[in-house]
Amino acid sequence: MIESYIEEGAQPVDGGVYGKSITDSCLGWEISEKLIKEIARKL
Repeated sequence: MIESYIEEGAQPVDGGVYGKSITDSCLGWEISEKLIKEIARKL
């Protein structure tokens, strides 16, 4: 499973970065967009 969020990575609960996961490390939006386009090209 791949998860994406606005900002790449993860942070502690009290990290204070808007758009960054506080649970699992996630792909950022830009990388997610590239991955989706690459998968679409291969289909």
